[in-house]
Amino acid sequence: MRLTLCLFIALFSVVAAAQTPAQAPAIYRSVMPDGHIVFGDKPAPGAKESKPLVVRPSNISTPGPSSAPNPAATGGAATGGTAGRQQNIDTANSDLSEAKQNLERVKAVLESNREPKPEERIGTKTGVRTTDSYDQRIKALEQDVVTAQRQLDEAQARRNELR
Repeated sequence: MRLTLCLFIALFSVVAAAQTPAQAPAIYRSVMPDGHIVFGDKPAPGAKESKPLVVRPSNISTPGPSSAPNPAATGGAATGGTAGRQQNIDTANSDLSEAKQNLERVKAVLESNREPKPEERIGTKTGVRTTDSYDQRIKALEQDVVTAQRQLDEAQARRNELR
């Protein structure tokens, strides 16, 4: 999630720098079949879902000189004042909600794929067993759940830091 966020910020910075103030940059949020979220200037090929993000010019600010103490020195987060702090909290709440939805989605995908497909069953002398491809597929889906849970935990921690 942090890598995705860093990539999004870097991409957003490049796109924002190339735009005139009258143009809103076109940023798309695409959900890939494996649940990963990709941000880009156009919908990602092969994405299950892509939607444009609305970026309002008021969300873009240029930091000016500040007499406020260094947030890193005080252990706080950079907020840019009350409005900036609320915006950070709102963003963290949105990220948290998205992480919860993603976790529920990947759990549902895992559960709906628990049943082996016909080609993933092998008959043996003593019965039926699953193939290695089934085991790998389930392991990958379980890893997606672990990753989504970690992203949720990180989003909760970030949101709680801002409270």
